Amino acid sequence: MNIALHHFRLVDTISKEGSLTKAAASLHLTQSALSHQLKELEKELGIEVFHRQGKKLQLTEVGFRFLRSSEKILAEIRILEEDINNYKNGKTGKLNISMQCYTAYHWLPGVIKDFKSQWPDININIVSDASRRPLEYLMRGDLDLGIVRTQMVNTQIVYERIFEDRLICILPADHPLVKKPVIDICDFQDQELILALYDPSYQETPIIETLIQEQQVKPKTLSRIHYTDATIEMVNAGLGISVMADWIVKPYLPGKHIVTKPLHHSIAKRTWYAATCRDTPVIQNFLSCLKNHFCKTEMLCNEFDNAENYQELRAV
Repeated sequence: MNIALHHFRLVDTISKEGSLTKAAASLHLTQSALSHQLKELEKELGIEVFHRQGKKLQLTEVGFRFLRSSEKILAEIRILEEDINNYKNGKTGKLNISMQCYTAYHWLPGVIKDFKSQWPDININIVSDASRRPLEYLMRGDLDLGIVRTQMVNTQIVYERIFEDRLICILPADHPLVKKPVIDICDFQDQELILALYDPSYQETPIIETLIQEQQVKPKTLSRIHYTDATIEMVNAGLGISVMADWIVKPYLPGKHIVTKPLHHSIAKRTWYAATCRDTPVIQNFLSCLKNHFCKTEMLCNEFDNAENYQELRAV
């Protein structure tokens, strides 16, 4: 049988309205067009759907059976239309995200919580396996959004600045370099240096490793540790010095025997970007939450820096 969706709507509307005239008005059809569609359906079925009683129409036994199916199908269509509209408007769906840094995940839950408070029906999936190669996952379609430092030259990828951080040096409180106001790359000569583990087959060599090589600086030892906690504890125990972003170190400072020192301004700042290959309402909504989160964070950091500067001026 060749039954179309408009046939189900036709029977449902005629049953509710009780006459061709009212049904035609409800469906925005002429009465002639509606009669033609009804005859077309009955011809396809090979049986009457309605008994004609003057201007009134009464469902036949087959008509009642057809109506029950119509009600189920039309209800499902309405749900489908609502789901599609919600998806198009960014109210439902899923979002696969990742970061080019494992330690960045400690602030991500705050962003997700804010996002979920506004769009609770979006399923967010954190693809932790993509942390080392987020842009490759993005290009394959396994990620919707990656928060990255590295930029791959590709016209399909759109990068949007999210925030900046600063690299700082972390030292045991009794280390000789604590006396220096600013740490330079040359200061790593003959030091026990602890740096984050990275994948050398990837496109980017971390900036500290690059500068050490360029300036031919030779640390006494160079250890690579995957976990931030382990690195902090190594420094705290006096087993070496390290370099990390300021926002990564800050939560670990209380109660530790460590000191932070700024790196030279020419190498300290890094810019983080949100990388995407598609433009959807869900992605744009999450981007808005990211920007709002870091806008507040930067304001707090500025207030903190100003307060520190004020205290230093007072001390002077």
